[in-house]
Amino acid sequence: MKKISVILFSLFISISAIYAAPKNANIRDNGDGSVNILNVDKDASVKFKQKVDGFDNVTVITGSKVKKNNPVTVDLSAFGNQEVYLNFSCDIKIVDSQKGTNEISWVINDMNAGFPEVAYKKVKSDEWTSLKGDLAIPLGENKSLYISGSGLTKENLVFYIKNLQIKLTGDGVSAAKAAPVNWSQAPSLYEAYKDYFDYFGLACEYRADLKNPEVQENLPKIVNYITLGNEFKPDFIFNWQKPSNLEDFLAEDGNTYKVPMGMPSFGSAKEILFLASQMGVKIRGHVLVWHSQTPKWFFKVDYNEKNDYVDKATMNARLEWYIKSVMNYVYDFEKKIGCKEHIVTMWDVVNEAVADNAGSQKWLRQDSDWFRVYGSEEFIINAFRYANTYAPKDVLLIYNDYNCYNPGKCNAICNLVEQIKATPDARINAVGMQSHVSMTSPKVTGTNSFEDAVKKFLEHDVDVQITELDIANGSKPYSSVMLKSKYKEYFKMFLANRKTEDKHGIMGVTIWGLSDAGTWLDDMDQYKGHKQYPLLLDEEYNLKPAYYGVLEAAESYAESLESSK
Repeated sequence: MKKISVILFSLFISISAIYAAPKNANIRDNGDGSVNILNVDKDASVKFKQKVDGFDNVTVITGSKVKKNNPVTVDLSAFGNQEVYLNFSCDIKIVDSQKGTNEISWVINDMNAGFPEVAYKKVKSDEWTSLKGDLAIPLGENKSLYISGSGLTKENLVFYIKNLQIKLTGDGVSAAKAAPVNWSQAPSLYEAYKDYFDYFGLACEYRADLKNPEVQENLPKIVNYITLGNEFKPDFIFNWQKPSNLEDFLAEDGNTYKVPMGMPSFGSAKEILFLASQMGVKIRGHVLVWHSQTPKWFFKVDYNEKNDYVDKATMNARLEWYIKSVMNYVYDFEKKIGCKEHIVTMWDVVNEAVADNAGSQKWLRQDSDWFRVYGSEEFIINAFRYANTYAPKDVLLIYNDYNCYNPGKCNAICNLVEQIKATPDARINAVGMQSHVSMTSPKVTGTNSFEDAVKKFLEHDVDVQITELDIANGSKPYSSVMLKSKYKEYFKMFLANRKTEDKHGIMGVTIWGLSDAGTWLDDMDQYKGHKQYPLLLDEEYNLKPAYYGVLEAAESYAESLESSK
């Protein structure tokens, strides 16, 4: 949306000092950490509670009575140097001598930030129009909210405003704080998004999370999917055991190869599958093929990690055997307990196989035992072939990776998708974008943005899943206001690119963790000394403002769909 270059008039909203709010009839402290501004300040150009067009309580601002540049002012300086979240709406009618259509914006007078826009709309003269918007912003000193319009002359102008709602939230905005809301009382994320996404999920661990009765009770209230952070990875499926006896396996090439007898033992998989069925949630299987958390002996002659790597034919057989074993275990279990629907409905078949600095020549990760055996993408394509052979046909197969928004890596993944799709007996349904992002990187929309990568993947006839979303505050202090805004920005973009019946798109989102208490980001070297608060729930499983930001994104999207009918 282009910025309006000329500001010919301004309407300012002023706020008195925070703790003086109870004495100011124009400010209402809501007692929950927010304040509301009830009207514009009194001025010679302003008349309150007028009857206009059959409406009571209309504020009328007459341009010809304006004596100063900004006569109707009530500034935001009381919130100087604070981070605030501003929710705004009003109905407006403009009467001007030109009787045309005008571009109207409500703007913050912060030149350094490019005059941030809270709400914008093209408004026809003599017609009531609704404007609505929200904005998170670190306010500097002496800032104001005002109306900006291009081409209007105030001498021949009258504003009519009704239903003005301006709500400010943020730490320190109000003398009071909102009472914490526990996730046991939370609105459901899945219910909020069920008309737009196939699923909404959370990542968790078996012992730390799923065995907790509180988690068993409350997690299914807010999401319908889980991703196990570790327990479906090869190390866990093998239960850290080494082969002791071998048996024959007839591979697809018609030859017999030795594979571990009585393995894999599947660790806690049985308990997890049963518990998920009892909780009524589905599972994203994560992950079959990965360079990490896969035992070294799996790649070596005689399953001895001190020996040389096996040849490709032997590795193909082991890969086929492993995928077949996992698939048969999971789907035999479903049949055994009489599931009418799959518990594991999708698999990350291959994880993180593309290099961070991928180019047109060297585009695969080379610090991988898989690459050391194959030296090419053959193992990736074979993994999707074997997964397609042994998984039920209605189970989705996904390639999953991080930093997919980097152009080189995005292009390499697109190349990989095309190779898999060109292989007759392989199948790929979606690209998983891990989405470990920060408050400042990447850009959500625009050139070389996250959205750019989403659209590139969709062009290759696959869907997209947001598989591991968390937003780090990095070395900066945590700001609940700014985190809420960033989550809302991402989910607005997700919804704009959602899957529908007639086109590929984003089909679901997984938040990477239950609460800030267990975020993996705290263990990363780059964040040492800086506590991270990247998730939707705090350490006590209370809802953070970011949780409401996600809900508000769905509400805004629903309203936009309704208004477009």
